[in-house]
Amino acid sequence: MSNQDTAVGFLTGLLLGASAGIVVGLLSAPASGQETRRRWRRRVEDEAEQLARKGRRAMDDASEAVGDGVEEGKRAVRKALRRT
Repeated sequence: MSNQDTAVGFLTGLLLGASAGIVVGLLSAPASGQETRRRWRRRVEDEAEQLARKGRRAMDDASEAVGDGVEEGKRAVRKALRRT
């Protein structure tokens, strides 16, 4: 069995297990369907906002790192040009 087959089998099992857990959770939930959907929507919105904040922070960090690298490259070029 190849690594790809193993990975596909693992992911399939993971998705099936997660799906079963969600179904059982929804069926045994004490709240009404409407209330449960409202809670899920709110949670998804909160998670999306949090993910967006993390993404913006990562982009800012990456942008800063690129800017630092560009400045360092400019200094290295100037230094090399002075030697010639």
